[in-house]
Amino acid sequence: MSLEKLVKFSEVIGQLKKVKRSGWISHVGIKNPESVADHSFRSAALAMYIGDLMKLDTEKLMRMLLLHDIQEALTGDYDIFAKKKIGMKKFRIQEKNAAREVLSLLSSDLKEKYIDVWEEFENRKTREAILANDIDKIEMMMQALEYEKEGRDSEKFEAFWTRVKNEIKTTMMKDLFTLLSEKRKSV
Repeated sequence: MSLEKLVKFSEVIGQLKKVKRSGWISHVGIKNPESVADHSFRSAALAMYIGDLMKLDTEKLMRMLLLHDIQEALTGDYDIFAKKKIGMKKFRIQEKNAAREVLSLLSSDLKEKYIDVWEEFENRKTREAILANDIDKIEMMMQALEYEKEGRDSEKFEAFWTRVKNEIKTTMMKDLFTLLSEKRKSV
């Protein structure tokens, strides 16, 4: 890999620090919410700890969560409601093309390796991918709880809590969701 490609890749993924999580803006009204990079970092840190606790492939979990929103450096962030308006099938194609475009800046062998990890996360079939998707959702709920603790209107977060409760698959993440819900009651 040339150093020029490394610099270009860094510039492109650096945009994630500027991309704000859109659901917090459109559905909650937070003017300066967390960035996609903020979300990805904490998700990957959670994956490190949870993966080690569960004796899974922690490196793969971390890679999945570092890469899972990489396409948003080009597309921006779309919340679930915007994705449904576009149409999930059409949106998935756009997302995959953008992920491939970002990763095309890497050497061929790493590009393919990272695309495989990104696609594994998206397909949600392996144990690590299912857990990584749950961690992605749990991190969002941790952020929601933080916003609620700051005094934001809890009713505006209700759709997030309801959706995530119904989507989490793994036992540990269900238990963690329950704990976060209990903490929410005392806000």
